[in-house]
Amino acid sequence: MNSFTALIAICWASKLSYRNKISAIESLSSKPPVTQHPLLKEFLREQLPMIVGVFVLAVGVSYFQYGYIPGGDLPFPVAGVKVPVWHLLWMGFWTGYTMAIVGEASGIFSLPYTMSILQFASVNVSPTSLVTTFLNPFGALLGYRRERQWNLDLALWLCIGALLGSPIGPFIRVYVLNDPIPFKAIVGLVLFLMSTHLFIQITPWYIRRTARHRNFKQNFDRLMEQRLTDGKAPSGLPSDFKITTTARSLKRIKIAYWGEEQSFSVPVMVCIGFFVGIIASALGVGGGFMLVPILVTLFGLPMYVLVAATIPFVIVLSVAGLLSYAVTMPLLTGVSTQPDWGFGLFVASGAICGAWLASKTQKYVPERYLKLMLGGITGTVGCIYMANYFWELPFRA
Repeated sequence: MNSFTALIAICWASKLSYRNKISAIESLSSKPPVTQHPLLKEFLREQLPMIVGVFVLAVGVSYFQYGYIPGGDLPFPVAGVKVPVWHLLWMGFWTGYTMAIVGEASGIFSLPYTMSILQFASVNVSPTSLVTTFLNPFGALLGYRRERQWNLDLALWLCIGALLGSPIGPFIRVYVLNDPIPFKAIVGLVLFLMSTHLFIQITPWYIRRTARHRNFKQNFDRLMEQRLTDGKAPSGLPSDFKITTTARSLKRIKIAYWGEEQSFSVPVMVCIGFFVGIIASALGVGGGFMLVPILVTLFGLPMYVLVAATIPFVIVLSVAGLLSYAVTMPLLTGVSTQPDWGFGLFVASGAICGAWLASKTQKYVPERYLKLMLGGITGTVGCIYMANYFWELPFRA
């Protein structure tokens, strides 16, 4: 009897085990595949084709322009340097990520890295850098648009100013800043001013001065705390966040976001875009390093909002400056200032990926620590470049 009972028990346990396995398999099969995750789906559909497309374009341009694909053994002819392609991809990725988090293109970081580490410091480095800063923000642009950090009215007049100013910058670069040492000194001054502003932004005085920014940040922090209290993952900006235009004219633009409203003078925005466009295209960078501090200081815009203006601005400025270097300058002066297309495109393919990733993680990165880190790096490099102009340093800057 005991044996018969034991046999019944074993059969029943086996049946339960079988049912549990079937249930587990059905449960797994009912879950959506990994490729259906929203972020991964967005990356595969929007970003990966763009990254691969730019990389393939870089390979094609290099082959047809030079007759070979440059790399560690073969130099990039215009740049005159030998560097592995993976190095350029990595440089583009980390500079694109770091700068897109604060609403800027990778140029202000990749330019000094290119000049000092890779030793590409001729006039052609500026248009080559603009190739990267033109393509780099597209990853962030699509990412921020999905996060509703998007408003073309806010960007429009800045972009018009950039179209007017950026064609002038290349002439300053060629006729005034063609020597690498003075050019690096100017870049160093820009980096130093950028780092100073980043340090000022984390001081209590500055935070008190930009009360609108503080109120937005406090509301944002409370939202994150509430989500964590509810056992939810902090998913960034609120679901009802949107940058809307409440009024527009040839004199003023008004926008609203999350209960806040701000007004901008159209002539002032055009002038800002114009002057930033001249300086940025002369250096070969996107201009975000100047535009971000201006928008934060003058208008108190939080980082989550100003990217709606800075990302389109960088794209427009870069393409206008690049056309001036590659087309206008040779036609009017006979001076060839062609970019190294392959070099710039390889960097851009990595920068697109980094910028997109930044658009997805910006809302989780504490601005205080980010600005402290960026300020330390840019300030150090800036001081080295400026010192190199006045004294002969024991190392090559």
